[in-house]
Amino acid sequence: MQQTGLEHSTGSHFPTVSLGLWYDSERLVLEGIYLDEVSAYRARRSWIKSFEANFLLEDIHDFRVKVGFDAESGRFHVQCTFTSACGRYAFWRLTHHQAPEVQFALETAHMPHISSVHLAEPIVEYPEESSPPQVLLGRSDKEALQDVCKELFTLIQRKARKCYRAAKDIVIGPR
Repeated sequence: MQQTGLEHSTGSHFPTVSLGLWYDSERLVLEGIYLDEVSAYRARRSWIKSFEANFLLEDIHDFRVKVGFDAESGRFHVQCTFTSACGRYAFWRLTHHQAPEVQFALETAHMPHISSVHLAEPIVEYPEESSPPQVLLGRSDKEALQDVCKELFTLIQRKARKCYRAAKDIVIGPR
């Protein structure tokens, strides 16, 4: 992977389109439009990884990804040009819905992964009605371990639902 610098433009070669992912079949260009530089570079890195892993393409040889800034609209553009026959075939697969998992990866490439998001809340939460699991004296180790496992499973299940809802709100938007 080769890093390229940010290209500034007055908007002459960037099409006037809204945010999102765009395919230009005439020029064999995939373009993403983002509001901030971090999202653009995160998308660039993810696109390169997706093309290398899913289509076995090589950066620079089969495709070129660059990040540019359109001063008129104040938006960042990530453009991928497919240069080889293998790259053009990968572009065809994307535009003809032959690789939905890659399309999803490209469309969500600008979003941070949920594992990298720092949550400003404690990792372990206990509902108000219950207290942390406690081992009771006089019970067998097996029974105490089963109770602790049940409570831990319930706690993990609640946390997973909460993370799922947060991720869903990020992708789809708040309800």
